[in-house]
Amino acid sequence: MASFTNGILFYHDSAGQGEVTETIGEVTKNLVKMCQSLTIYKSEEKGDIIDYCHKIKEEQLPFDVIYLLGGDGTVHELINGVIAAELNLPIGILPGGTFNDFTKTLNLPPEPVAASQALLEASVKHIDVMKVNDRYVLNFVGLGLIVENSEGVAEDAKSRIGKFSYLMSTLKNVTNPTFFDYKVTVDGKLITGSSSMIITANGQFVGGNRIPLTELAADDGILNVFIFKESGIKLFTELLSEKSTDNWNELSNNIEHYSGCQITIETAETMAVDVDGEIDIETPLQIDMLTKRLRMFTGNKTF
Repeated sequence: MASFTNGILFYHDSAGQGEVTETIGEVTKNLVKMCQSLTIYKSEEKGDIIDYCHKIKEEQLPFDVIYLLGGDGTVHELINGVIAAELNLPIGILPGGTFNDFTKTLNLPPEPVAASQALLEASVKHIDVMKVNDRYVLNFVGLGLIVENSEGVAEDAKSRIGKFSYLMSTLKNVTNPTFFDYKVTVDGKLITGSSSMIITANGQFVGGNRIPLTELAADDGILNVFIFKESGIKLFTELLSEKSTDNWNELSNNIEHYSGCQITIETAETMAVDVDGEIDIETPLQIDMLTKRLRMFTGNKTF
């Protein structure tokens, strides 16, 4: 078990599964086994965690480990704060949202108390990060149907069935999706065409569903781009079929796959973009791979 002197646990008031105060009480029972001292910081509004990360740096606060209880959006805020403030501290994630995609990639349980227990035996590993324009992104960047779907589905529906699960149902049933023209470059190679959705992934899961690419990993220094060319039952079926980098484009007629370290995405018209569940940037996109940029606790079992 790793041992630390001063830890800090961030959480947002709306984060957590069930009553957040009860969850905080339970997870801290495990976290204090790793830390001699543990500070708990409640984020009142978006941006608070980023501000406090800068405070840690500027005031040289003596923390040597960071924990976060939250969903994908809160994780997104934390990693942007950590990188912007140049904090080189290990990060432990406790899932507290609807999808908790990146905790699955980190092999941590989907429930916060169980995840806090798993951290006791977890290893700290270096994890890649995507820089998307001026934003840092752990899991995925998406445009097209994934944004349209998210904007058109009520929050309670997302919570019940998952955003990407709903999207997969949409892909299965929609026969006339909206297509957009794109120009994508992958390590200098130009790809053009028309698509219903483009996803660039670092993590293995989007909206609770695993991307069926065998080699996909968050610590291999490689970005993976998926360009969706169709909709309907054929596309739905392809998303259920495991493929490798070597044979993806041979086996798939409706989803193109490319991999590289530097990607640009341009669209004929400006489009909204989803980064780790946050829809607040637009095309064009410059995506760069920052290899092994963060240190994060990774579990020893797959969940």
